[in-house]
Amino acid sequence: MKGNNVIFNLIGAITCFILFVIGMLFSEQIALLILIGIIGLSGFSYFTFRVVLSMLKSKTTD
Repeated sequence: MKGNNVIFNLIGAITCFILFVIGMLFSEQIALLILIGIIGLSGFSYFTFRVVLSMLKSKTTD
């Protein structure tokens, strides 16, 4: 189950990073995309934190 959790977190991080990139590339045309970019960056940070935390927990339980 933990392997699936890491995969879901990585998929979430990649999705949020794509949102961030889209938000930053096209924010000049649509101002709402600035907000999407901020949400994407925050989500990327959150999912990356979860992946690192799960790796740290698995390292300390061994």
